[in-house]
Amino acid sequence: MKTYDIYFTDGSTTDNKGFSIKLEEKAIRMAQDMLAKGHTLVEEYAGGTISVVCSDGTTVWSQPIPKK
Repeated sequence: MKTYDIYFTDGSTTDNKGFSIKLEEKAIRMAQDMLAKGHTLVEEYAGGTISVVCSDGTTVWSQPIPKK
């Protein structure tokens, strides 16, 4: 079964939440929510990207994180 996690990167460093979300749509909504609400990792990776990555390694959604 595929699962999805949320990744943050700035080109040199990458962090992920460690989620095993079962639905792609739910993972994307959570990532969009984190981006909109300014989650701690969103602030830390400003200027980088937030992505939803499938357990098979495929990026299914990605958005740039605006600089503050």
